[in-house]
Amino acid sequence: MVPQLFLAFDNLRSKPDETVAEAEQLSQTGLPFGIKFNLDAMLTQTGSLWFTVSRFSRLRRLIFADLKMWNGSRTMESVVKTFVDLGVDFINVYALADKQLAKAVEATRGSNTRILALTVLSHYDDIYCQKWFGRSLEQTVVDFSKYALNAGCHGILLPGTTLDVVKNLDTIKVATGLRPDWFKDSRHEQEATPAEVAIGGADFAVCGSPVFKQPTMAEKIAALRRIIIEMQEAVAA
Repeated sequence: MVPQLFLAFDNLRSKPDETVAEAEQLSQTGLPFGIKFNLDAMLTQTGSLWFTVSRFSRLRRLIFADLKMWNGSRTMESVVKTFVDLGVDFINVYALADKQLAKAVEATRGSNTRILALTVLSHYDDIYCQKWFGRSLEQTVVDFSKYALNAGCHGILLPGTTLDVVKNLDTIKVATGLRPDWFKDSRHEQEATPAEVAIGGADFAVCGSPVFKQPTMAEKIAALRRIIIEMQEAVAA
């Protein structure tokens, strides 16, 4: 299966109108992608959370609210209910929230909203995991994934480099840190190419800069299409 991209619209806070316009233009291409926006985009002075989500909802794309929650159970339950009411498809929580996850998961019952458990950010590496968790990056991802799924989470977020260690887990897998060979930056310690996340069994992959750092809309569209083609070719090979 070819993973579907979640495009990270990280400029939504600083350039809300321009960013929504980009989403509309990309949608007109018919290329498959979902929309991801971060917590800071929900805290703008120019509009409410409801307004932000509604602007994207009309594009009829999957919506992922990247909350990275790790709060007490009451707070997380309340936040989840808000996003269920908004009709958001995916939200995420840290697997480290542990027993605080139960009410958040329960709040999605009967809805189409799915909770993804964040295992380890792709910004970190093996040294970080050994320091804070006393185990390797791969083992941390495995342990956090299993705990979160036992707690009822609907899927996991994990670095694309670690897909192989969870290949036997039957759940939604969202790979982070996607970077094609033709685009480089220093944001992620863990980077995986479109081919690697496709072959690794990801259902979704998160991608932002390789598309949005292109200078023109034509080049953004070309980059998006190129990433999708690289995933398709990897699956077909």
